[in-house]
Amino acid sequence: MNPTKPEHTASPERAAMSDARRKLIRAGLATGPVVATLASPSVFAIDCVAPSQTLSAAKSHATTQLGNCSTPSSAATWQGTLGGSSLSSQQITWRDMKFHSIFTQQSGLSGCYLYKTSSSGVATPMSFYEVLCLTDPATGVQIARQFAAAYLNVCANKVLFPVGGTTTATGTGQALIDMWNEWAVKGSYTPYAGAAPWDSTKVSHYLTYFVP
Repeated sequence: MNPTKPEHTASPERAAMSDARRKLIRAGLATGPVVATLASPSVFAIDCVAPSQTLSAAKSHATTQLGNCSTPSSAATWQGTLGGSSLSSQQITWRDMKFHSIFTQQSGLSGCYLYKTSSSGVATPMSFYEVLCLTDPATGVQIARQFAAAYLNVCANKVLFPVGGTTTATGTGQALIDMWNEWAVKGSYTPYAGAAPWDSTKVSHYLTYFVP
């Protein structure tokens, strides 16, 4: 729980995404220990490919590289859902799951939060819900929050694509984890060889809409 060159930055207009989705790459992502809890795949509306694939490559290898995606839920939507009073057992599992149990690479970058520190100085892992509640007014981009939402979208069968010719939640999830690992260390993400590295705005946009 990826594309053509990312020249687009995040847009507030969700409606514009439908046209962009038909022209650009959509990326897949994530799951790890909760793969076994996933329901059967839902009906998807849009083709997507792994972040490491260009659109032309995907079209030339459609049988092994193209996947399916539905409209992903935003970080704010997941925050509201998991913060509700009436949750299913699966939603409770997602709410309490530790972010660090999935995204293990630590980072000192702004927006890459794994732990919270108490007044006594004790650091404890943050849950997915706690990460979804984070804000980062200094940069305007909360990367960990976006990764948490993207991961949950894969867990909920909203994003899925083939890795190594096989479409599985586990493979899709690993692509998201690999993206986090590079971002946490470098502060940028290069989707494929020769591409310009994505900054925080482009990474956040991609994780939100799965459109580079």
